[in-house]
Amino acid sequence: MTSSAIAFLKEAIGAAPFKTTHVLTDRGSCFTADGFEEACRKLKVEHRKTKPYTPQTNGLAERFNGRVQREVLGITIDSHRDLETLLKGFNQAYNRRRQRVLKGASPEQVVQRRLTAEPKLANPRYKPPDPGALPQALHVVAHAKEVSHPDN
Repeated sequence: MTSSAIAFLKEAIGAAPFKTTHVLTDRGSCFTADGFEEACRKLKVEHRKTKPYTPQTNGLAERFNGRVQREVLGITIDSHRDLETLLKGFNQAYNRRRQRVLKGASPEQVVQRRLTAEPKLANPRYKPPDPGALPQALHVVAHAKEVSHPDN
């Protein structure tokens, strides 16, 4: 369990453009297990947990997960690999999409402004997303068995 928790946490840290000093998780069993706590200690990351029964604390993640559910999970695909491709492309599109809650800026723009203003916050382990992720995801959608459309 510990090696998979460390691998997960390393990958999550590498995906963040900012230095990671702490992580905030809910109290799910995967985050309260000894392996995750040990991974946090080894990677020198403080682990904070939300208060029980307060989903609003995790509002940004919940909103993102809701969008994934509406926009991605209604697509019938052939494989786990296609799902990963779709999720990478969706994530890239989401981060480029202007958001009302960000006063019309995209998450990508907000991050770039913050890093320009405070370069010391940059994560040296950051691996930018594959620029081909969105076209690859659109290819998967074009060849999907079925694409459901939300009710209006």
